[in-house]
Amino acid sequence: MIRTLVELLGNFYARSDFANFEAIARSLLSAIPNDQVSMYFLGLVYYRTGRVNDAIRIFDRVVRRRHEAPADGAEAGEPAPASAAAVCYQEATRESPDLARAWYDVGTTLVELGKVEQALPAFQSALSAQPESAQTMLAIGQTALRAGDLACAEEGFSRLRAVQPNSGDAYEGLGQIYRKRRDFATARACFTRLRTLRQGIDSLRRRRRHAR
Repeated sequence: MIRTLVELLGNFYARSDFANFEAIARSLLSAIPNDQVSMYFLGLVYYRTGRVNDAIRIFDRVVRRRHEAPADGAEAGEPAPASAAAVCYQEATRESPDLARAWYDVGTTLVELGKVEQALPAFQSALSAQPESAQTMLAIGQTALRAGDLACAEEGFSRLRAVQPNSGDAYEGLGQIYRKRRDFATARACFTRLRTLRQGIDSLRRRRRHAR
């Protein structure tokens, strides 16, 4: 039943059917009280439909729930194992571009609301649902950097560089991380690579303009 409901969430969100998306999220939350997936997605649909205060309240409820009932043995932001909430989270983060988009939009919503640290788990959930998404890797790197989590930021930018070896964003982010760590030699190497990439892009644009 949980898998079916979560699949419907992805389908409805992909079609921008926010009324049914909200109805399914409410059904999940009714069946699994304090389920984080349901609360995150309700916050998303509240925000997308202009109910900003309601979105803030339910996102804050997620934070309170974590503090009140920490999950033994679970990763930060994930429910405890062997629970209905854990099953819901696993289903909501299995590979699915529709669910990945919903999680990504939860992350961007939280960033827009100034809840940067809370946005990071949402982007990580999006990457679980779409592991090759360069856009999400970049979001993780940038969000973690803003939150001061340099290890997580480095992982995000490094993964981006692995899938896009000529990504200027990856080298810029890594350069900022190494500079904060006072590893100036490595930071300089990253910024030098970034400058070379940008010069190459500028040169290509000039050639294209002349070819017209």
